[in-house]
Amino acid sequence: MKMKVKQLLGILVLSLGMFSCKKSSFSAAPQTFVLVHGAWQAPFVWDSVKAQLSRAGQNVIVVQLPGHGTDTTNPGTITMDSYRDRIVSAVNSANGKVILVGHSLSGFAISSVEETIPDRIAKLVFLAGYIPSAGQVPLSLAMSDKQTHVIPGNPLIVDSVHGLLDFNRDSVAPIFCPDAPDVLKAKVVAGFRPDPVIPFTNPVAITSANFGRADKYYIRTLQDEVIGIDLQNRMIQTAGVTKVYSLNTSHSPFLSKPDSVTSILLTIAGVQR
Repeated sequence: MKMKVKQLLGILVLSLGMFSCKKSSFSAAPQTFVLVHGAWQAPFVWDSVKAQLSRAGQNVIVVQLPGHGTDTTNPGTITMDSYRDRIVSAVNSANGKVILVGHSLSGFAISSVEETIPDRIAKLVFLAGYIPSAGQVPLSLAMSDKQTHVIPGNPLIVDSVHGLLDFNRDSVAPIFCPDAPDVLKAKVVAGFRPDPVIPFTNPVAITSANFGRADKYYIRTLQDEVIGIDLQNRMIQTAGVTKVYSLNTSHSPFLSKPDSVTSILLTIAGVQR
């Protein structure tokens, strides 16, 4: 009987050891995520994802771009380089390499950051984001989208006097976040600010030596009315993307499906599989 007890204890200890080893293979050291919002949006759109990543033990920095949220920078002075520099500052405030996540127009900005400080970027994640080719202008890429609902005149209002791109307010929620909870739709509309036009006209200089270094990941948004799925697929095919994930959402999945966005980001980081 004593022998059987010892054998059973031995099997139990061995099993627990194997379970422990298996569990550790699905975890990793905490990563630092730098999250960047897109055009016409503000840092609060990342609130739920930030909270979930933090609960998962990750470090999170949310960037507020110039001219967005509570930032009072004169829109007439804001360029794509302004966005890049703000993100570079955030990255440099972190320890070690970061996973840099850009939404929408910020795909251009994070690409410029990778070109500028490639040694600080572990991975680039484009969430329904534009991926530039060398020397490409955001406006020209956006205009090549045959599926977008962002049409100059209605709902997009070009304010050439003040150098701003505004939106018919009734169109904001239906285009950007139709699948979000009503309380978040209201918050998006209430905090909506026109976007400076200059960054949309600035080309981004990228090279294979720098921009080509980091692994790139793309999260497609299949019901997107801002960046059509055909354009998303075309950018994925030409940019050397490492892996593609898909969400059946509108342009703003961090509002409608933050759990899914968080899960994908943790998977990309190697924290969960």
